[in-house]
Amino acid sequence: MESTLFHDEKIQRSGLAISLLALVPAAVSLPVHAQPTVNTRADKSAYAPGDSGTMTISIINTIGNPLLVRNITIYYPWAGYDTNGKWFTANYTYPVSPPAALATKGANNYSYTTQTFNIPTWWGISSRSQFGCPGNTNTKFGLYSGCVLLGTNSTTRYEGFDFGIAMALAVYNPSTLSAIQEWIPVATLIVLVIATAILAMVMMRLGNLSKKP
Repeated sequence: MESTLFHDEKIQRSGLAISLLALVPAAVSLPVHAQPTVNTRADKSAYAPGDSGTMTISIINTIGNPLLVRNITIYYPWAGYDTNGKWFTANYTYPVSPPAALATKGANNYSYTTQTFNIPTWWGISSRSQFGCPGNTNTKFGLYSGCVLLGTNSTTRYEGFDFGIAMALAVYNPSTLSAIQEWIPVATLIVLVIATAILAMVMMRLGNLSKKP
């Protein structure tokens, strides 16, 4: 009798272990939160400090369900606190009105070109953003840098996508005045050489004239 009970208990434990193991792949295969594809393209390959430009944001519905684009909020890479501890305004929200409905196939994309942005004169190739960009958040206005927040189906949830603005390496280009200043010593030397040659020719000429009877 005891042997039979032990055998039944062993079978029950084995069945429970098998059930738990079966739950593992099911949990692993649970779908994660899907996001659309967002691409950014600036109107220049690289910018210098103080430049201005625009950026085109392309949204492609790749989540497998209908997508409604309500608004786009952009935090440029230089968004953050200045040296005085004040927030340097470099974030803008663009309401999509009416909201763009993106299907799963066919008309599944939407593009928006921003208004002109102005790069601060102190922002260069070695500058680094103060903050990052969340994968998703319920806070549209926060401490973000280099970030596109996309307001979609939910009115309280925003999908985050990071981006950057390429900065050009600073190259010294002398001004016209500087170039002239650099050429003045060379031009002076050339003039002195020519004047010396002319003077030598004159002296030789005078010497020949004095030898004549």
